[in-house]
Amino acid sequence: MTGLVAVATVDNEPEAELAVGLLRSEGISAMWQRAAFGAAGAGLGSAGGVSGPFDVLVQAEDAERAQALLAPDDES
Repeated sequence: MTGLVAVATVDNEPEAELAVGLLRSEGISAMWQRAAFGAAGAGLGSAGGVSGPFDVLVQAEDAERAQALLAPDDES
C-alpha cells in the first residue's frame, strides 16, 4: 500500500483490529501499525498482546470516508 495516511490512533491491538475490520467490511483497504510516538515505550500488554498506541492507515483517497466511519457516535 502506498500513499497511506493515519485516520485514527487507538490504544491497543484489539481496537486496531476492530477498526481495520470495520473499514475493510466497508470496502476500504486498511491496515494498522504501532504509532511512531509510542514505539519506545510500548511493550507487552497484560494479556500478552502488544500494547499501543496504534495508527489505523488507509489510502489518502479513502481518508475522509474512513474517518467518518470511525468517528464516535455522539448521539448518546
